[in-house]
Amino acid sequence: MITAIVQIMTSISIIILLVLIVFTNKRLAQLEIKIERCRDLYNGIDLVPLRVKINYLEESIKALYKYKVLFKREWWGREGGLKEEYFFTKKQADEFIDSNNLKEVVVIRLENNETKIIK
Repeated sequence: MITAIVQIMTSISIIILLVLIVFTNKRLAQLEIKIERCRDLYNGIDLVPLRVKINYLEESIKALYKYKVLFKREWWGREGGLKEEYFFTKKQADEFIDSNNLKEVVVIRLENNETKIIK
């Protein structure tokens, strides 16, 4: 009697596993088809003009900035690398400097390259 129950349970487990395998394979095949469609779409797009426009817009925005802040951050006694941030107004630059834990700060006015060392 116990062996019959074990055999039935084993048979049910095998059937469930087979159904899961079939379902997983079907889902995997659908995903592979979607991936191929995405690849086809991506390969058909010429990204060079888009990159040129993005670079032009980034340079146009940078031309509008009035101040550049060069700084190093200090975390737990260790210095980070030299980084830079751009700002439209002196007030924005000052707020950035005051709100961050900066070790060395240089503010550059971009219109005439006037430099002011803060810390």
